[in-house]
Amino acid sequence: MQLENSILDKLQRLGLNQYEAKAYSSLLKIGTANAYKISKESGIPRARIYDVMETLTDRGLAMVEESNENAKIYTPVPSKVFLEKTRKEWENDFDDVTNALRELETEANKQEIYVFTVKGKQNIVSYCRQLLKEANQYVMVSMWDQMYELLLPELKECQNRGCKILGVGHNIRNPIADMEMHHDGKYHDMPEKLHWFIVSADGSKLLYGYSAETDRDAFYTEDASHIYLLEDYILHDMVVSRLVSDKENEEKLTSMMKEILENIKE
Repeated sequence: MQLENSILDKLQRLGLNQYEAKAYSSLLKIGTANAYKISKESGIPRARIYDVMETLTDRGLAMVEESNENAKIYTPVPSKVFLEKTRKEWENDFDDVTNALRELETEANKQEIYVFTVKGKQNIVSYCRQLLKEANQYVMVSMWDQMYELLLPELKECQNRGCKILGVGHNIRNPIADMEMHHDGKYHDMPEKLHWFIVSADGSKLLYGYSAETDRDAFYTEDASHIYLLEDYILHDMVVSRLVSDKENEEKLTSMMKEILENIKE
């Protein structure tokens, strides 16, 4: 019986090609066998099986010995040995690549970073999570409920290690830390009424743009003027939210915003 494709796919992700994955998996299942039997079990053509087994032997995944009839008999290296060896190699490669990429990143950071675009929901969420993990002193945020729920575990972890969380939430129930709930009376809306977010870490790195659920672009920056303006926006929004805690002040604010915007359009 052929092995499941999912197992073979995973073995290929660990560095084996398709035939090597089939041969090693089949040999583990059989135990000890000659090339003909491995070919039959794995579905690898007989014309290719000897080359594949030679490669597996060279890579240390199979052991070979000559039988009395001068035929080669193969025995698999135990899966524990293979997996431990693969894990060690992966960890070493990961460390090497990490150091190399950080050196490249350091070189890039010597140049002035202005703004670059982050595309795709998963990338945007991953960038936000990384900013929260790297924050040491404080994080300032402005976001809606869906984005908040996606980042809540990292926000809590950030808070637990002593990092201050403050900002403004939209349509969020029971926000953590010092997040203010935005007042309802907002006259000036974003075109298409799309949601947005801002995440600023320690005043040095910032990501802002459309909320991840909209599947639109966001923008990363380390530029001091961008960070100052957007953090200042959040602070003003927090102050305004406190000032309009009663209905009368909220109506006054909405009326003033409406008046200003109408004057612009005249």
